[in-house]
Amino acid sequence: MSFDVVVPPASDAARRPPAPGRLELVRTFLNTVDLESGQEDLSSPAVLASWLEERGLLPARARLDSGDLSDTIEFRETLRDVLEANAGHGDAPAARRRLDEIAARIPMRVQIGRRPRLEPENGDGIEAALGRLLAIAYESELDGSWQRLKVCRSDTCRWAFYDSSRNRSGAWCTMAICGNRMKGRAFRRRRPARATAG
Repeated sequence: MSFDVVVPPASDAARRPPAPGRLELVRTFLNTVDLESGQEDLSSPAVLASWLEERGLLPARARLDSGDLSDTIEFRETLRDVLEANAGHGDAPAARRRLDEIAARIPMRVQIGRRPRLEPENGDGIEAALGRLLAIAYESELDGSWQRLKVCRSDTCRWAFYDSSRNRSGAWCTMAICGNRMKGRAFRRRRPARATAG
C-alpha cells in the first residue's frame, strides 16, 4: 500500500509549513478536527473510511463501523496529548502510557528490505490504518522529526503544526493569532495585580 504526500489546505498552510515526508500525513490526521470551531472532518464511519482510503491507509471499499470511528478519534486525541509535551506543556508520561495501550492492540511486524520499517501485521481494517500512522510516528521518532511535531499551546486551539524554527522553540500554530492571544491573556492577568499593588 502506498502513502500519498498530503498538501495542507490553504487555510492550514498559512499557519505553518507542512511536516516533512510521511509525517505530514500524521499532522493532517491530527487536524481532522478544528477544536475552536467544533468542525469534525471524521463525522461518520463512511467519511472516515473515505478519508483513510484516499490517503492509501485503508483498502478501497473497506467498511467501518461506529466502534472503528471511536477508536480512531481516541487514537487521534491520544497522539495530540503526546505532542503537547513536544511544545513544552502537557503530561507526556500519562499520554504515552495511553498510546502504548493503543499500540499494544495493533499487531505490527518489521519489514526488512533496503529501508527497514514497521508495518501492520494485517493489511485490512482500522487496526492496519492506525498501525500505518503509528509506524510513521515511530520512524519520525527515530529520525528526530517527531520532536518538531507539536500542538498549539493554546488550550482552545491545539492545532498540530511542524516547528521548523532553528531552535525548536515554536509553541503556537501561528504567532499572529494564538501567540498574540495567549500573550494578551498573560498581560491582562498580570496587569490587575500591578494596579492593586500600586
